[in-house]
Amino acid sequence: MATKFQIAVVVECFPPFPMSHGYNTLESRHLTQLRRQQVSTMYHGSLISLYLCLQIVTGAFQVHGPHEPMVVMLSGEAELPCFLLPPQSVKNMKISWTRFLPSQVVHLYEDGRDKPEETHKEYFGRTELVTDYMYKGVVILRLFNVQPSDSGQYRCAFQNDSFYSDAFIMLKVAVLGSHPQLHVEVTKSRQKQVVCKSEGWFPQPKVQWMDSEGREIPAESETHTQDKDGLFHVTTSLLLSEPPQKKLTCSVWSPVLNQKKEERLSTGQFSLSPHCADKMGLMLTLHSGGSSKHTSLVMTANLSLCPHMVEGTKELE
Repeated sequence: MATKFQIAVVVECFPPFPMSHGYNTLESRHLTQLRRQQVSTMYHGSLISLYLCLQIVTGAFQVHGPHEPMVVMLSGEAELPCFLLPPQSVKNMKISWTRFLPSQVVHLYEDGRDKPEETHKEYFGRTELVTDYMYKGVVILRLFNVQPSDSGQYRCAFQNDSFYSDAFIMLKVAVLGSHPQLHVEVTKSRQKQVVCKSEGWFPQPKVQWMDSEGREIPAESETHTQDKDGLFHVTTSLLLSEPPQKKLTCSVWSPVLNQKKEERLSTGQFSLSPHCADKMGLMLTLHSGGSSKHTSLVMTANLSLCPHMVEGTKELE
């Protein structure tokens, strides 16, 4: 009868760090630190434990950065930190900060000094490497006058004579736009629609119409445009139903900052006759009422065409 045996191998040795973050360029010449590998052999019910020694790299390190995206306001100052584990001095290392996509050199430190001549023109004069904690393996990249185009993924990389490691950091730039402006227009088909406009957002904002009960109403149209500075402008419209909602709310919010700006309109306090709407192109413009926190309904009309429609200015709650 054949001899029965079972071999179970338990490996307790692991690379010092995940290979996706760092690799040793001279591994065969730097094998001094010991880790234990246990091999257990089961033979006829007897347990034989063998201990082998596995040498791994000394001087190896792994670069770490924030796990969550870094959020900074437009035109503000961003601080992107990176640090080594285990801690060690990085004064004599090559340290580079680059944009991941598109590939651009943001900041380069090598041979104990900054090398601004290697910096991409988009970042020239806008970066600074904080070196106060270099002896602990901590560096911080400061980026000044942050612009919408600075949003994206950054790589911080550290390299010495034998080892390289990097980490990625996501930077999100954000800014709240203007308070929404509402006005009522008459379409070519003589329907009344409410138009909501807001400008100067980044990134692209979300827009929502709600009725007096807080229920969402699908927009009739929504357009987003981006200006030369990269800021977004949004225009959305909603046809007024019959009978109209008592109140409508246009809400514009930032998905990054989780903040919103909104404006409300009471629709039951005005009406348009088709005759006047055709001849006048009557527009009702809602604007903020300053510190009073009220909204004024301003009706402008041509007295000679439709005098009975001119009611001046009314205060809405």
